[in-house]
Amino acid sequence: MRIPAAGKSWLIPPATAILLALALAAQAQDTEQPPRPEPRAVAPAQTALTEPDPQVAARLFAMPRIIAATRSAVEEIQAGDPEAAARILDAWIARYPRDGGLRTSRAALAMLTGDRTEALEQLKEAVTTGGLDMRDVAEDPLLSPLAGDPELGADYAALLRTPPSEPPHSAEPAPLTEARAPVTAANTTWNPASERLEPRFSFPDAPFGPVLPSTPKSAAYEILREHARQDRAAGNHGDLYDNRDRGHSALRPEAHPQLTHVVYGDAAKKAGTDYGLAGEYLFDRPTLGNSSTAFTNGPFWRSQPRYAMTSPDGTGPMRIWQEASANHLYIYPSHKDFTEKNGDLFPANSPHILISHGSSYSDKPFMEAVAMILAAFTPETKERLIAENMIVPTVQMVFRRSLQNVRSRGSYFSGAAHPAVFAGHQINLARMVSLANAITPDTIPAEVRFRVETEELGVEGIDFFGQGLSERLFDTPASIARIWRSKTGRRTMILDAGDSRDINGNPLEFSWSILQGDPEKITIEPLEDGQKARITIDWHDPFQISDEVRITTSRVDIGVFAHNGTHDSAPAIVSWYFPAHQKRTYATAPDGTPRITAIDHMAPSHAEVHADPQLFAGMDWRDEFKWDPDGTSAGWTRYRGERQDDYTEAGERILTRHPDGTPQRTEPVAHVLRRSGDGTLVTEELSGGR
Repeated sequence: MRIPAAGKSWLIPPATAILLALALAAQAQDTEQPPRPEPRAVAPAQTALTEPDPQVAARLFAMPRIIAATRSAVEEIQAGDPEAAARILDAWIARYPRDGGLRTSRAALAMLTGDRTEALEQLKEAVTTGGLDMRDVAEDPLLSPLAGDPELGADYAALLRTPPSEPPHSAEPAPLTEARAPVTAANTTWNPASERLEPRFSFPDAPFGPVLPSTPKSAAYEILREHARQDRAAGNHGDLYDNRDRGHSALRPEAHPQLTHVVYGDAAKKAGTDYGLAGEYLFDRPTLGNSSTAFTNGPFWRSQPRYAMTSPDGTGPMRIWQEASANHLYIYPSHKDFTEKNGDLFPANSPHILISHGSSYSDKPFMEAVAMILAAFTPETKERLIAENMIVPTVQMVFRRSLQNVRSRGSYFSGAAHPAVFAGHQINLARMVSLANAITPDTIPAEVRFRVETEELGVEGIDFFGQGLSERLFDTPASIARIWRSKTGRRTMILDAGDSRDINGNPLEFSWSILQGDPEKITIEPLEDGQKARITIDWHDPFQISDEVRITTSRVDIGVFAHNGTHDSAPAIVSWYFPAHQKRTYATAPDGTPRITAIDHMAPSHAEVHADPQLFAGMDWRDEFKWDPDGTSAGWTRYRGERQDDYTEAGERILTRHPDGTPQRTEPVAHVLRRSGDGTLVTEELSGGR
């Protein structure tokens, strides 16, 4: 979602904006997973790696922030605010004057605003400081007009002939002699294709210790120890543990001696890439991680998972999937996003991460469970899982199928096994260890991938209001999220799971199931032997999740599973999130469908209901809808304080009427979004003349 800047009318032709975006590193919304280099298992060398210049290290670890800032500048340009874009880029250039990418983007912005002299000066500075290889920009369509400029062309041509003065940063895998994996500039590179920092390590052949220490004594630990004694358990040698809260809630190293702990160097810490939501690093090993952190201040308070699902640049959900597809599984607390007071505030249910119920330290039993599942796989199975990037969907299946309250295949297809947020008391370590160890290389569960084939989304200005808003929140191969903004009372979508895969080529049988929602308001019609399904959903008012979980939610979840003849897969989940802060009234239409009669955005009864300010904009009116006898829309009446306006079915305001009551003169209106003083969104209705 991108909100236009208030009071700006400067616009860029769409093609030009696209060209500027293409000048940046590849965007994270691609549906391809980033390439995962093959891990290196060699005897560690005794020589330490040479650290590069501190300025080089600082710029390297700042790259995720630099890319994010550059993307923000592009968004400002697309929103019609080049001055804001220039301020963003200039601030980062002041911090990292030797970064050629920043200066190239600033030069591109100057070209868009017609300042060719500034564009050339930015390129000259980049070449002078050694931060730019002109071969990288020689074919840039935004900068190429400089070549034909009668005053600047000669200088530009001279720049193009400038040889590169700074060799690219290179790194070597860090040799490990203990269960600590250092992240420094010496062993980390920046991959512009994946927009990730990529540390590399060389592991010795022998593990750093036993799979488990001699204590504690419990059924789960004894089962895993016995598997290890019989060489039936792969252990955690080669697995990474990535703590991203600076030790606030961390696994104890002595609890899992073979698990290698990621240790961030000073440059990484100074850049802040060691803290908070994962997504800035791509490791070449199976990675278990956590961050017991949250955004706690201001109107945009939220847990890390909700931040990822609603990230302003829209890349969060795809980055979560890409991390999972590279064998990275992260755990985050729900914090205040899942409580009896606030309700369930997650707009989607993601099968790519695990969310623990609670705040700090609630993630610890989940880390323990995942570490033991990773250790319990047989060596042959784990090797295949790593090679096929199947660690996360398989761990998710084992974790969910082995929960305390999931005792049958039927219950595995229910919301009990697949809530958005898991409670620690549901974990059954003994079942998880046993199930993980029972999976053989030829019975690895399938991976469900699906996509939307057809759907009915509302039209802004008629079905919902707020330019720039969409009902499509995100799409990843295993998680699809929509926001029910439209006034419609019923909608249908067809989902296709034909992209699912079984690495052994087994035929798949699909099952579709309601995980959360009112069965009386949801219909699932399997198509093409279950590979596809037509899903019909009616409007849902807030409802209690279950008798066991007395938390109110406004989200419907539907899962699809693939059975390969031995195991059911982890689910792919489609979620519909409803605006619980609106008071809506529906009546039954002649054809039996729910039909909107009123939407009140200011109802006192809903004043305390939390509306995510990253997803919803404030509106100060109530709409009452009209229908002709034949069931077609006859527009609506809007009440705003003492003011009352009528609108046609096409969304135009009625100014005058004919004697028979039909519209005589109308005007188009726009519903633009503005930022209020605290940064939240408000919707302003403007006439077509404004």
